[in-house]
Amino acid sequence: MLVKVLFSLFILFSTSLIGYIYAFRYNHRVQQLRHILHGLQLLETEVLYSSNSLPEAMKRVGERSHSSIANIFLDTAECLFSRKGISLEDAWGRAVEGLGAYSSLQKIDQEVLIDFGKLLGTSDKENQKKNFHIVTLELQKQQKIAEEERSKNEKMCKSLGILAGLAIVIVFI
Repeated sequence: MLVKVLFSLFILFSTSLIGYIYAFRYNHRVQQLRHILHGLQLLETEVLYSSNSLPEAMKRVGERSHSSIANIFLDTAECLFSRKGISLEDAWGRAVEGLGAYSSLQKIDQEVLIDFGKLLGTSDKENQKKNFHIVTLELQKQQKIAEEERSKNEKMCKSLGILAGLAIVIVFI
């Protein structure tokens, strides 16, 4: 009897944990988009209103950004400082793709960032300002979508985890 109770508690705990992990991914995407928007605002300030070079601006923004997204800026700066003949577009694209494996960002979020990197540093300050504005609007749109998905799916994932555990326990009892 004790084994059944322990087994039931283990199953219930495990499935609940799985549900909470899936729910966390929705919340994490919203947070990461918020951090990326903040980082891009810092980069815009560095690029438009500071006399620092782009690699130096990337490094400074990476040092001041949230740890979950700082590598986009730091990796780009490192590639540019290394002078291996890597273009800004390629360095930025690699950094964004490298973050994708460790983040909750979706493909569309990464595509928006990669497209931004294609235009970064290729025009005058006025056009750069427009590019920052466009990427900010697009990421805010994605953030709103992510918040809607979170509000719709977060509670469902948690509930499904608990209910799946209860269903398994009932079947085995």
